[in-house]
Amino acid sequence: MKTKIYTLSLLLVGILGYSQDKVVRKNGASFDAKVLEVGGAEITYKESDNLDGPIHSLRKSDIYKITYSNGKEDVFGKYQNIDEVKSFIINTIKEFGVDRNNGMLGLAAEFDGNNIKINSVNKKGSIYYEDRYCWDLSRVVAFHNVSRRNNGTAFLNIITYKTRKSNTELDKLVIKMLDYEAAVALSDAFKDLNIMLKKDL
Repeated sequence: MKTKIYTLSLLLVGILGYSQDKVVRKNGASFDAKVLEVGGAEITYKESDNLDGPIHSLRKSDIYKITYSNGKEDVFGKYQNIDEVKSFIINTIKEFGVDRNNGMLGLAAEFDGNNIKINSVNKKGSIYYEDRYCWDLSRVVAFHNVSRRNNGTAFLNIITYKTRKSNTELDKLVIKMLDYEAAVALSDAFKDLNIMLKKDL
């Protein structure tokens, strides 16, 4: 009789363990849960170790993917890690970015940790005008909607902190782009990176 009870207990533990879903956030953190519903803007779930407890919710914009107990996956994020999104940002700025005051100059971006520096460059890629500031993408205060102009160009406006040596102040990072769709994709990438850099979500 004891053997049957022991076997039944192991079977139940195996079933409960198998029925867990795994939620991976864009910031790299993950947790086991029982996902109840995936809605238009958020998911609802129960904690895997407290299935009789309260229902929690999480914004889909904070989630990279959900792996369900049956092996199926819902992937919401475009980028698997911080390096991938940074690479996209650098390449998109290089391809579509243009100096706000001189349309003959392009843009080049580089990262230093959480900070980005965007310089104006000539056609050969040499720095023509160097931005004196680094912009902190982990402390963004607001993302404005992409502003589309009649000539097809677009502007990104990001309110965040800029740093030069020991001086830090809140300001607006403005990036001019030659293509509106590319500007929207870049804006989305900046938003995802901001989420990824916030480890305390």
